[in-house]
This record gives sequence, C-alpha cells and structure tokens, in this order.
Amino acid sequence: MKLIITCLFICLAGLVFAQNSTIPILHTSSDSLIMYLDGQKDEFNGVNKIGSQFNYSFVVTTDSSVFALVSKSDSISLILKPKKNSVFKIVRESKGDTVTCIFTTQKYVKPATFSDKYKTDNNGKIIIEIPEVYELMNIIIAFTEYGKTGVINKETEYYKKVIAHFTPHKNDAVVSTVDSLLKIAPAFYYYYLKMDSYAFVFSGNKIINGGVYDRPGGGERNELEYYIPALQAFAIKSDFRGFYKRQSNYYSELKKDYTNSINIASMKDWLGKQFPTTRYSATKVIFSPLVGWNQSASFFSDNGFTEAHAHVNFPFVNQDGKKLPADILKGQRMKIAFTEINHGYINPEAEKYRKIIDSAFKDLSKWTTIGKPSPTYITPLTCFEEYMNWGLVTLYYLDIFDKKSFDMLNMGNEKTMIELLGFQRFKEFNEELLRLYRNKKPSQTVADLYPAIIEWAAK
Repeated sequence: MKLIITCLFICLAGLVFAQNSTIPILHTSSDSLIMYLDGQKDEFNGVNKIGSQFNYSFVVTTDSSVFALVSKSDSISLILKPKKNSVFKIVRESKGDTVTCIFTTQKYVKPATFSDKYKTDNNGKIIIEIPEVYELMNIIIAFTEYGKTGVINKETEYYKKVIAHFTPHKNDAVVSTVDSLLKIAPAFYYYYLKMDSYAFVFSGNKIINGGVYDRPGGGERNELEYYIPALQAFAIKSDFRGFYKRQSNYYSELKKDYTNSINIASMKDWLGKQFPTTRYSATKVIFSPLVGWNQSASFFSDNGFTEAHAHVNFPFVNQDGKKLPADILKGQRMKIAFTEINHGYINPEAEKYRKIIDSAFKDLSKWTTIGKPSPTYITPLTCFEEYMNWGLVTLYYLDIFDKKSFDMLNMGNEKTMIELLGFQRFKEFNEELLRLYRNKKPSQTVADLYPAIIEWAAK
C-alpha cells in the first residue's frame, strides 16, 4: 500500500475525537518526518504547512496497525484502528507552535459493487450524465481560486447563472475547505473530489452513497466522503436542488446533443473490434457544463460486469467552430470522449508488453519536451500509452472520414501533439502506426500491431 500524507485544512465544525489519557508528543525542527505503518517506511512532508489541526485516515486491510513517526531527535508510536480516532501532537520548534493530529484507519473495500439487478439494468448501455452531486461539486470548485483558471468554463450563460445564484454563499465553510485543499495539491484534489462525487446521490435533502461506487476516482479511498456533511449543508442553504431542477431543460439539451453528435456507440464498436480481448458491459460519459478542459477515465470490474467511465468537458461549439465543415467539426468534438474511452483498451494491451515498452521508451527525453505538458507522463509505459492514445485517433478518423477530412484532422492532431503538448516524435510515430494499420492483414487488429510499433520505437 502506498501511503499518501496530504495536508488537510479542517475547516469544518463539530469534529469529535477520542483522546487517550496521555497524548503522545513529537518534537521536530524539520519540515519532513519519517513514518512507518506496519513497518512500511514513507515520508511525512510539509509539516510546517499544515494548520493547527490535521486529520488523516489510512486505507488498510487489517483490524489494527502500528503507526510510528520519527524526527531527527524524537519518535512516537501508537496503534491505529478503523473508525477510532488516535490523537497525537507535533511540536514545531521552527514555528514555535503545536499541531494536533487525529489519525485513524479504514478497511479496504471494492471501488465498485455491481449487483445482479444493476447488471441487468445496465448491461449493454451507453449512459450520458450530468449527475446532481457531481454538478454541486463543480459549482463549489467554481468559487475557489483554482476555479479562476481554465479548469472552469466561464464562456457560457450557464456559468453566469451559477455565479448569480451562488455568490451569496461563496464564503461557506465547504468552499473555504475545498479552496484550501486545491491550494495544497490542485491536480490531486481536483481529480479526486470531482470524480469521487459521482459515488453520491441526493435522498431528499440528504447526500448519501448511491450504493454502487465507493471511490469512482480509483484512489485508496473516497476523498470527498469526509466533507459530505458540509457539502449537504451548503446544498440546503443555497437551494442547490432548486437551482439544479430549474436547469433540467438545459441539461437535457446538452445530453441530447452529445448523444446525437458524439457517437459513443460507434467508438465502442470500433474499439471492441480492434481490441477483441477487452470488453465493457456498460459505458458512461459523465460531464458538467462548468468543466473547462479536464478529462479523465476510470474502469471497474465486479461480479462479472465491467464498466468504463469517461469524465469529460462538454464540446461546446464557438463561433469559429460553426464555420468549419461538418466533418471537421464532428472530428474535433468527438476526440474529447474518444481519447478517454480508448485508454480502457490501450492500457490493458500495453501491460502485456511492459518490459519491451520500458526498454523502447527508456529515454523519455527523446519522446517528450521540457516545458510542455508531455513530461508529466513520467514512465515509459504512460508515455507510450499517450502516443497510442492519439495514434488511435488517427486510425479511427481514417476509418470514418473521407480523405480530405482525414488529412485536415490528422494534420491538426499532429500539430497539437507536437507543438502544444510536446510529444516531439509523434509525427513519426503516427505515420508508422498508420502505415502498419493500412498494411495489416484483414484478420489483424490494432492489438496485433503492438509488437511492431514497439519494435519501431526501439530503433
């Protein structure tokens, strides 16, 4: 189990914890400590950045765990148990103050549980959603400092309605808490708070787990669960449910446009044929009109049922887009969803060739560009998967568009991958993958081309 210690500013009232008669105290002059959980060593960094109270829960498989914390001059140890808060203090000598820490554990549970009824109800379906609690989470993000960036789409009338309705509540406790989390680890918390919100639904004015997903983000735990009481309080005070209901026609129009314009069924059929050993029982496309540019994907398997989720931004059409030929606009709009869904097919196939991919892509400086987004793919495997991700866009375009449209779309994608994202060898990679695809035997699939494209990359 990988341990992740993240600075959580607890801005919520009413935190209750059980104190031992003698509270362990650790003295430190450093910003970094060493910690052990059942003998596994890790780092506890950012000690001087956390607030006066710090709460954390480890995900474990045991009923009790031995936790130890070590500074340069001191050490403490205590037993952690699920649903029981253990308290200790850290004296920060460089700051002249003390932090109260409340640590606990929680037992590992499956990310998703698919009942027989769920399987029957959802098998073979493609579902396009703007979920209610998911939208609530995105509205809260819109009022944070991080929400001032391009992560929130501010170019719609809908955004103006959100701001007008919820501004009186912009200083609510949960907004401040989410703002603090996003300041500490923006990429981490934006990803998990948004995706993990999909686990929850409204039951009257209460927010409860929907009974299917524990942590849609795929992490060790649901990062939003702790803040559900505050999220619920915000929803009641701001009349979120009334606002959401009044936007139902708008949401329906967006979902209808997505269904008609972005042919997910065609994508899934094509991917299934090209990766015949990978199958998904259901596919969900989840979005908010507020999401600006962020996309992510998650995949679940339980009880003989598999499910793919694509969390995407809605492909709004601006004035320049309206001037484009129909097929060019269609190609540009569909790639947002396609480049997320296809990871569920690309990645399992790539795992079969991990060793030779690690060798072929070992020098990432030849494949990425410093100062561009591409170096965020920090391993040979993830770098290869992203090259394949956009290479598949090329192959899909080839199969569904005429030559003129394909050439225009392909040229645009190569330019984006190289100039904007910094995948410096994408044009060569793309051309080789295209050559292999055009010359494959009728019985071959894209999955069959992996050894050849990896061998080419290794030269």
